Amino acid sequence: MQPSIHAVILAGGKSSRMGVPKEQLPWREGTFLTELVKEVAAAGMPCLIVSNEPERIPAEVAGRPGVRVTPDLVPSAGPVSGLVTALRLCTEEVLLVLSCDLPFMDREQIARLVACADDQEAGWEAVIPYAQDRLHPLCALYRKSTQPVWEQALEQGELRLMKTIQKLAVLQVPDGWLDPWALFNANTPEEYDIACREEKRRTTGQQ
Repeated sequence: MQPSIHAVILAGGKSSRMGVPKEQLPWREGTFLTELVKEVAAAGMPCLIVSNEPERIPAEVAGRPGVRVTPDLVPSAGPVSGLVTALRLCTEEVLLVLSCDLPFMDREQIARLVACADDQEAGWEAVIPYAQDRLHPLCALYRKSTQPVWEQALEQGELRLMKTIQKLAVLQVPDGWLDPWALFNANTPEEYDIACREEKRRTTGQQ
C-alpha cells in the first residue's frame, strides 16, 4: 500500500544569487511558486510551504484548499531548519520535499518519483534522484521516521544536507528515471534565462 505523502515546498531562501525572490519569478501562467503548487495539487497531495516571509506568498496560494504556509519553527538555518519544521508539522508517513526553484517539476515527474519508491522494498529512509553526477536532496522523499536524525543535525549545527543524508538508508533514483529538466535549479539570472529558453522550445518548438 502506498504510504501517505505530504508535499513540502521550501521557499525560505535568501535568493542572494538570483537577486530577487526566486519563488516570485514569472513562470507560465504565474510564478515558480504558484505553478509548483498547482502541480503538487494535481498530484493529489496536500502542501506545506515553509517561508520566513509569508507576505511573499500570494493570497490565491495561501488560501488554496490543502495548502498551509508556515515560517521556520526553529532558528532559520537553510534547508535543514525547513525540513525540521515540516517534519514537526506533518503527520504523513512520507514527505515529498521540493525547493521552490524547480521550474520543470510537474505532476508527471512527481508520480515517477513516487513510483520509483513503490517499486522497491520498504527499507529506505530517503528516495533521492541521482543525476549530473550528484544527488538532488531538495527533490526527494523522506520518511517521517528520519525526524530525529534531522533534529540532531540542527541541534549540532550540522547544516550540510549531504552530511546528514549519509546517515540515512538512501534509495537513489537512477539517472534517466526523471526528465533531467525536472531537477534543474534556477539559482541565478543566467539559469532563469536558460529555463525560459527551454520552456519556449517546449511550447513553440523554437530554439
